[in-house]
Amino acid sequence: MAAVGAGVDMIPDPTGSFTTDLQRRVYEYVERNGAVTRDELARSITVDDGRATSKPARSGTYTESVPPTPDELRTCLEALQAEGHLTETDGKLRVALAATTTDLDCEDGRVTIRPARGRDRAGIIETMRTVAADGPYVVADHVATDLERDRALVRANEDRARVVFTAILEPASDDEDESEADSGGNADASTDGDVVGWLHVDAPERRALRHTAEVTVGVDPDHRREGIGTELLEYGLEWAIGAGYEKCYQHVPATNDGAIAFLEENGWEREGTHERQYCLDGEYVDEVMLAIWP
Repeated sequence: MAAVGAGVDMIPDPTGSFTTDLQRRVYEYVERNGAVTRDELARSITVDDGRATSKPARSGTYTESVPPTPDELRTCLEALQAEGHLTETDGKLRVALAATTTDLDCEDGRVTIRPARGRDRAGIIETMRTVAADGPYVVADHVATDLERDRALVRANEDRARVVFTAILEPASDDEDESEADSGGNADASTDGDVVGWLHVDAPERRALRHTAEVTVGVDPDHRREGIGTELLEYGLEWAIGAGYEKCYQHVPATNDGAIAFLEENGWEREGTHERQYCLDGEYVDEVMLAIWP
């Protein structure tokens, strides 16, 4: 499998390293909104123009906020991209994430595992809901709710670090060779397949816990037992190692025998049990805590 992480230190929070206030404001806007165009930034970002303006009596003076000039915004974005803080694809700016893609041939076609993009959001949430309904997976259901409320699939700030990876199925076709030729042999040319799995890494930026990250992973029930879940898990853990996380953990209802068996088959170990942690369908259910030190 191709290397995923490449010499990064956790998911870096760069907000203390910017050389200008405009860089900080642009990064924070992109980080907060997930994916934005340059035009949206030009309409939304303002900076102090540095000139004191008189206010009514007893109010003193203030500096007026104005949009950056096109040259200022272009120079700012060039610097943020050159420093590896932002990336631009499909005309939209996003928080940069160092990761490659990996492919897996399955019965129904080729599955590509990669960092999630904005266009994947609806499919990821739907797959999370499907998996959570198939076997009790409370954390996955909570993550789906969080993603419905939060536009950003990548978070990197002083409070939180989060990354979502996805498995995309591109159905097999008799015209596959012809299509690849038409796309110039670019394996990433077709990116609008179906979401069949995800892996979510969530890490609060608390100093005592910076070596740990919570992982949720799941595969659509119709596409299980094809190696997708194992490949997603390996991909995510390899990225976590490269990002500096030393311990990954999951909490699963004790009644979800399939999830527990899958994790234990992949080297995860039980750390303990929270008794009667959940109330599911009127019944109290224990929570099994599992972890791995990749």
